[in-house]
Amino acid sequence: MAKKITLLLDAGQLRWALRGAIAAASTDDVTPVLCAVNWVVEGKHVHLVATDRYRVHETLVPRPKGAPTGAFIMDRAQAQWILANSHRPARSYPEQQIRIVWTEGSPTKAGRISVEVIASAAPDAPVFRYDADAVRGNFPPVHRLFKPAPTDAEKEPVDMVGLDPRYLASMQYLVGHKGEPLVFTVPKPGEKKHSPMLVSNVAGTARALLQPNLLITGAAEWKGEEIPTPEAEVKVSAA
Repeated sequence: MAKKITLLLDAGQLRWALRGAIAAASTDDVTPVLCAVNWVVEGKHVHLVATDRYRVHETLVPRPKGAPTGAFIMDRAQAQWILANSHRPARSYPEQQIRIVWTEGSPTKAGRISVEVIASAAPDAPVFRYDADAVRGNFPPVHRLFKPAPTDAEKEPVDMVGLDPRYLASMQYLVGHKGEPLVFTVPKPGEKKHSPMLVSNVAGTARALLQPNLLITGAAEWKGEEIPTPEAEVKVSAA
């Protein structure tokens, strides 16, 4: 008998989790699993993970009671459909839920994912549905890169690193509540090759890894002054 995972999730929580995860998924990679979101059901949470090789985003939502453990990969189109079709009706149906059903496939197929956006508990409430094949392949084990939080005795000193601002902008989707800050843990200084920087929200429900791409030189001397405006070029004409 084919294995099946059924998840009935709060629409608001899932929209938030999908936005945060899919922000790190690749848009142009030839590897399908890097253009998708990996769903892992284990422990107390459903983990949504995505990576484009340079960063890893993971968001967590509560695991529904009785949901079996397992993992499957959802393609970008289906994830974006959830975001598009569960947002607008939410104003009229605040108790909106989303049912995700993954059915295991054969050795040559990854299975099928059915998504239902359920407007409310009313028997005549609208239901929107989208079925698609799961992505076939092995998602890279990037989840293991997240290390347990160090104790005070194990904490290392920090250093300044350069980061791509485009990647930093995508971190906004990891914030669970308005005004909640993000916590940045910078890699150990002095290493020839920096380890990924850990970014997490205060609630501990979302985290990301971001690979530094540049060691800032002379950063210690910079005191936050405004960037000077270049002097205007003076053109001298021959008499």
